[in-house]
Amino acid sequence: MLETNRHPNIEIMSYSEPVEIDGYIGNFTAKIKRKSRFINEDNCTGCGSCAEVCPIYVPNYFDENLSARKVTDIAFAQAVPLISNIERDFCVECFACVDACENDAIDFSIKDKIVELEIGTIIVATGWDLYKGDDYGYGIYENVINQIELERILAPNGPTLGHLIRPSDRKRPSKILFINCVGSRDIKKNPHCSVVCCNLSLKNSKLIKSEYPDSEIVCSYIDMRCAGKDYEEYYRRSREKGIIFIKGLIGDIKEDPLTNNLIVQYEPVGTDVVVTQEFHMVVTSPASLPSEGTNDIARVLNMEKSPDGFLKEYHARLDPISTKVPGIYICGSAQGQKTIDLAVAQAKGAASSAGIPMGHGEYTIELIRATPSDERCAKCYKCIETCPYDAISVNENGNLVVDLILCRGCGACAAICPSKAIELTYYRDSQYMALLDELLPIGE
Repeated sequence: MLETNRHPNIEIMSYSEPVEIDGYIGNFTAKIKRKSRFINEDNCTGCGSCAEVCPIYVPNYFDENLSARKVTDIAFAQAVPLISNIERDFCVECFACVDACENDAIDFSIKDKIVELEIGTIIVATGWDLYKGDDYGYGIYENVINQIELERILAPNGPTLGHLIRPSDRKRPSKILFINCVGSRDIKKNPHCSVVCCNLSLKNSKLIKSEYPDSEIVCSYIDMRCAGKDYEEYYRRSREKGIIFIKGLIGDIKEDPLTNNLIVQYEPVGTDVVVTQEFHMVVTSPASLPSEGTNDIARVLNMEKSPDGFLKEYHARLDPISTKVPGIYICGSAQGQKTIDLAVAQAKGAASSAGIPMGHGEYTIELIRATPSDERCAKCYKCIETCPYDAISVNENGNLVVDLILCRGCGACAAICPSKAIELTYYRDSQYMALLDELLPIGE
C-alpha cells in the first residue's frame, strides 16, 4: 500500500465515494464525494497526539468491536494514508485535540465536498460483507463468535495481543467448536457457497492446535470444499494434527448460565444418534455477502447484479472481468466470492483490460449495431425495455437514439419490435429478401 501511495501516477482518495458517473469508455465523468475527516490532510502527520488527549472511547470497528478506540484516532496502525479522523457523531467537542495538535491540522469547519474527475476506464473492486444472522446464538451468547472476530483475537496486534481468550470471562477456551456454512448453501437464506470458509476454518483451527496442543477442536461441516492447489494437503495435515471433523448440521445450542459454556446438540451423518457436547467457545463461518459498497456502486453505474447480489459479469466463463458497459470492469469479491489467489489473478486481468484502451488511446467496436427508423417507429418503446445493455434511449422529440458504444448488436430489439422499425446494420430485412430472391428466383 505504501508503494501505491507513493506512486506519482496514483492518487488515493480514501474516505470517499462516487455519487454520480456518466459518459462512456474513455470519456467518463465522475462526481466523488470526499467526506470530511475534520482534519487538514496536508498538515496531519499521523503523530497521534490528538488521540492521546481525546477522552471519549467508542467500539473499534477494525477489531470487530472487541476493543475500544478514541473518537479522534487513526483507523489502524498501517492505514494509508496515515491520517487521523474524527467521528463527529460521538465527539463532545471538548477541543482537547485542537490544543494538542502542533500542526494546526484539526479544523471542525471542514465540510464534505464534491470533486469532479474525468476518467477513461473504471474497475469495481468493492469486496464483501459478512452475514450477521443470529444463527447458533451469534449476537446472543458472548462465546459464540465468527471467524473474522477470531482472526482479530489471534492477531498479534489484536485486542488480546494474540492470546486466545473467550469474551465472557477472558479465560482460554480448551474445547472449541467450528461450524461451517452458517447462512450459506441455504436456499432460505443464501444459496451460494462462500468458497473461503472451509479453508479459513482449517487455518484458524490449525493455528490454535499448534499454539495450544491440549485444545480439543471439533469442526462440523456439510461438505469440506478444499479445492485448489495444496488445499487438500492442508486439510489432510489438519486431520493429522488431531482436529476432529464431523459431517452434519448443528441442531441446537444453549448457554449454561453458570459457566457460560455452550451445550451443543448435533447428529452426525450416517448415524441415528443425537450427540450432546459441551464447548467453551463456538466459532461460526458465516456466509459472504455483497458489500454495501457493491450495492451502491451498482446503482451509480447502472450495473446488473446476479441472483446472489454480486455484480454480473459480461460472460461468466469467457469474459468474467468485463461488464455490459464497455470500460467498466469488475474483479475480486465484487463479482463473487473467491480465494485470495483468484482475486489477485482477476485483479491483474482487470488492470490489463482497463489499461489496454487507455494505452492505445482508441476503442474498437463492432460495426453490427441497431439502427432505428423514425418513420416506422410506433413509439411503443418495447425495444428500450428489452435491451440488456441499456443502449437505447429517447431524445427530446420522442425518437429512438442508440448508443453505439453500449450497443453490442445482439438483435433483441429488432426481434421484439412489432413495427420492424429497428434493424441491425448488415442484417436488414431488405438485404435478406434480396438474397432470397437471388437464391430462389421466381418463375425458374
